[in-house]
Amino acid sequence: MKPVFFILLGLLSCSRAAFALEALSRAEADALCARIETALRPPQTAGYRLIRHSDLLEHELESSGTLEIPEAGVIRLHQQAPEPRETVLDAASSRFPVPERLLDPRLFRIECFDEGGNYLLVLVPLRRDLSRIVGSVELRTDACGEKLKKIRLNAPDGGFTLLEIQ
Repeated sequence: MKPVFFILLGLLSCSRAAFALEALSRAEADALCARIETALRPPQTAGYRLIRHSDLLEHELESSGTLEIPEAGVIRLHQQAPEPRETVLDAASSRFPVPERLLDPRLFRIECFDEGGNYLLVLVPLRRDLSRIVGSVELRTDACGEKLKKIRLNAPDGGFTLLEIQ
């Protein structure tokens, strides 16, 4: 039994090492956050695909359309499929704590990693009101760190919403 345990332990450590992410230095992380915030300045428009997963749902829900950031703290989703509709998230009038500035170190602990061709930023809420709604936020960028490709909102209950930006 002991040899099997050590073999499994060795395989686990090898697989974890293969998927290890390289954490960015504080200076690199600050520069990456500055590039992303510059890229997110309004006005912005892009196509999107949204996937919602919950253990309560039999199937994942998918939608697609156009994402618009007309001004700071405002996001509009113009859904075209599966049915046309519009959703507006506005930090000023939301009953949920929508941050006006996503990469705010007063709201989130921000960890930055090099994924070998892309960057991953993991935001963990520091405020209780945010942590009730979002367990963490994962931002994936292009190789230059100047364009967001994916945003994954992880819910405290294990569900998630994935926004792929085209």
